[in-house]
Amino acid sequence: MSEQPLTIQYLQLNVRCQPDYSDVLIAELAEIGFDIFEENKSGFSAFAEEDLLDFDLCKELLEQYASRTPLSYSIQKIARENWNRQWESHYPPVIIDDKILIRTSFHQVEKSYPVEILITPKMSFGTGHHATTAQMLSFLLEYPPAGMQVVDAGCGTGILAIMAEKCGASEVLAFDNDPWCIENSEENFRLNDCRRIKALLASGIQEIDFPGSDVILANINKNIILRELHSYSEMLKPEGRLFLSGFYTEDIADLDQMASRLGLSLIRQSERENWACLVYKK
Repeated sequence: MSEQPLTIQYLQLNVRCQPDYSDVLIAELAEIGFDIFEENKSGFSAFAEEDLLDFDLCKELLEQYASRTPLSYSIQKIARENWNRQWESHYPPVIIDDKILIRTSFHQVEKSYPVEILITPKMSFGTGHHATTAQMLSFLLEYPPAGMQVVDAGCGTGILAIMAEKCGASEVLAFDNDPWCIENSEENFRLNDCRRIKALLASGIQEIDFPGSDVILANINKNIILRELHSYSEMLKPEGRLFLSGFYTEDIADLDQMASRLGLSLIRQSERENWACLVYKK
């Protein structure tokens, strides 16, 4: 009798909270076993393998924050392979600035666009729907990294790395701390016939060997960016560009203050649905 394939059970935590608390909660939950996050207008969803999560610790953490701010949450079990099925039933094509089309293989789109990206996200973040990803893609079109070396920090689906190659990057290194994201991004690289992207499993930019980068892309969150900003600055070549997103407009001042101390000059910024995107030059 053949063995049945192992189904990994994930816990999906849905949190409704004030925007000011999303980033800190995500950072705290990442420390106790949650490794994938999807932010939305009312808060965020977090995902973790059931076997790797201390449920009592999770509940204790949420109750602590519930005593400080209005907060509600729910937890449900999902099978990992079911994510893509749920996504397909809700995922429409994305069009950005009437120039970038993001779709999956089951979409039929008659109009052609200058840039077309195929994405199958599964359990990874980055479909172009979120305001942070959309702004990063838009700025890559505005500042194309033609002939440049690019790092995609926290690549998720690999969508920004794909965009960088489509904009002419000579070499792209995409990394993430989640093996599932690396597997997913490599699938998406093949879908888009990308030949100049290398995917790497790493927990931070300090673990990769890619000196003298022309461009670094970091669509993560405020806390991680603040922790890694010094390393981003060190890795960038003179005149190199740093694209940042994954945080709220009220976080711009904190990030800009630290970036300025590191010799990075803000050359462009945008805001969409209270999410910000910044472009710096070294």
